Amino acid sequence: MADAQVVIVVPSHKLGSQPWWPLLHSTIILSYQRKDIMAFPPSWTRLDAEPSAGAKGLSEELSPRGKLVVMLDQGTPIACAGVEPFRGEDWINDVTGLEPPPNDKPATSDPDLHTRSPQAGGDLVQDWEICCFCVHPDYRGHGISRTLIDNVLKVIKPLGARRLIANHSIEETGVMWPHLGFNTPVGKGSVLKKGFLPPGRSQEIEGLREDLHFRMGAMIL
Repeated sequence: MADAQVVIVVPSHKLGSQPWWPLLHSTIILSYQRKDIMAFPPSWTRLDAEPSAGAKGLSEELSPRGKLVVMLDQGTPIACAGVEPFRGEDWINDVTGLEPPPNDKPATSDPDLHTRSPQAGGDLVQDWEICCFCVHPDYRGHGISRTLIDNVLKVIKPLGARRLIANHSIEETGVMWPHLGFNTPVGKGSVLKKGFLPPGRSQEIEGLREDLHFRMGAMIL
């Protein structure tokens, strides 16, 4: 990593108070814009377009125990990776009210690692989940994703982590996560159906244009 680049860790509830948050907010929105994925309407953004509302939404998404690993280049945020206690195999289906795909084969995993208590206390948590992982387009192709993962592991290992889980859209980033070491299947997968609108984003007048299929993979620590 270049000398001008540093990595910091910020608790979820302190995101909006960081002086660089407006720049990171813009970076996250830009990083999630995909011109080759036609399922998302142009009006959709990863976070609320207003920075303070975006910080509030991401803080809530990360939960009280969540943290954001941020890479800064000369003080400017260029990448981030959120991490939080695992929300469970079916959290997308729980949010949308949808059932998991019926024809998917059950995943094989260590049952001792399969459950955890998500309580926001001082207890150790075995299963953690990646959230809001992105690299600014101008900085891609330089190994920053792996650096982010390495720093996430430094955060969660002292907290009892034995698995780090990535829940990803096959259409968007299906190849990336196995390449980074998330090779152990978790759960049966889930799907966001055409027409879906994110909770709390009622101002969006257009729903998802196509089905998006999600899979989970774990990195065993």
